[in-house]
Amino acid sequence: MSVDLSTPSQAQVDALFAMEVGKRIDLLMPFVNDNRVATLRGVLGRRTRRVTVALENIYHSQNASAVVRSCDCFGIQDITIIENSSQFRASNGVARGAFKWLTYNRFSESDFNTPAAYDFLRSRGYKIVAASPHPGHDVSLYNLDVTESPIAVVFGAEKLGLSEWAMKNADLRMVIPMCGLTESLNISASAAITMSHLRRQIDEKLTPEEIRLSDSEQAELFSHWLLASIRDARCVLERVIGVK
Repeated sequence: MSVDLSTPSQAQVDALFAMEVGKRIDLLMPFVNDNRVATLRGVLGRRTRRVTVALENIYHSQNASAVVRSCDCFGIQDITIIENSSQFRASNGVARGAFKWLTYNRFSESDFNTPAAYDFLRSRGYKIVAASPHPGHDVSLYNLDVTESPIAVVFGAEKLGLSEWAMKNADLRMVIPMCGLTESLNISASAAITMSHLRRQIDEKLTPEEIRLSDSEQAELFSHWLLASIRDARCVLERVIGVK
């Protein structure tokens, strides 16, 4: 069986990330060309955790992948995956490599993981906003206040939507206004519209310091992105840190 040179072994990853972040960056930088480094730094400077997305029980791989891709495109760094009765699967063909650039927080330990995910998001200062296709909820997407606090928008499973618990225990329930006869949008379209609108709002209403990741967060993420940019990472790490 051939060895995938693009994928480091777990032992290599453990050894690399046991190092101080500055040393990691110094080790990896010589193996990434200058243009790529400039691209990574430029994208990193626009990454944000001011807005995040959570997905409860999403099971269609096409939809999951499209949401992942939208998160990357709009600079939203974190995505929370809630697996209750369905496992999150994504097709990398749709996401086009976006999986490598995001931070995933996965909740799948018990039969119903939504409360743990909500606790996690609130511990990080997020106001939880449940997305619903039905009118009459607390707020329209276009009236969400992005200046008050960081926002985590939670989207539910195809057809069924969010669980009753997820809706009831959110801080706000949000609807995307509709003008046609069709009641709702596909989950991937809803997430993309929401992310696009919220990204524009934070860019217009918040300072760069409120939007961007901290210096330490950027450095940590940069080291991960450098590793993901090295095509023969397994061989490179074996050479520079002496671990197979």
